[in-house]
Amino acid sequence: MMYLADAEIDEGAFNSFFGSSVLEYGKFFSNVFVEGLRRPEDLGESLWGRDAPSVRITQRKWNQYIAVAMKLIEEDEAIAGHARHQVEERRKHFWRTLPPSSFLAVNRREWEELHQQLNGGRPVPKEQQLPYFFEEIPDWC
Repeated sequence: MMYLADAEIDEGAFNSFFGSSVLEYGKFFSNVFVEGLRRPEDLGESLWGRDAPSVRITQRKWNQYIAVAMKLIEEDEAIAGHARHQVEERRKHFWRTLPPSSFLAVNRREWEELHQQLNGGRPVPKEQQLPYFFEEIPDWC
């Protein structure tokens, strides 16, 4: 539930392909800048032209980076390819290190721990916990 709240509070940042990872953001924009240097005639205006937004570093937000990323992905097939490749590699890594059934087991345990924490540290029987809607997650994958 906290992740859902984060996503709402942060205007969708945690629902982007970056997730909450600064590393993922860095990987993507490194590819963007390389593409810009390789093809300035195609990307220069979008990356450093008059219409490129300029925001002081102290005023920058995740949703601004995400908006620019989505615009670049829509405008340029090579950049879209970098994004697809990045997501696919992360998916492979995730499934290798935490397959859906393992994720479910960990998530279920955290669900129970959350109820215990909210109950003053005392365990809450499963039948008294809020419904857990994710049992079918491994079947979705």
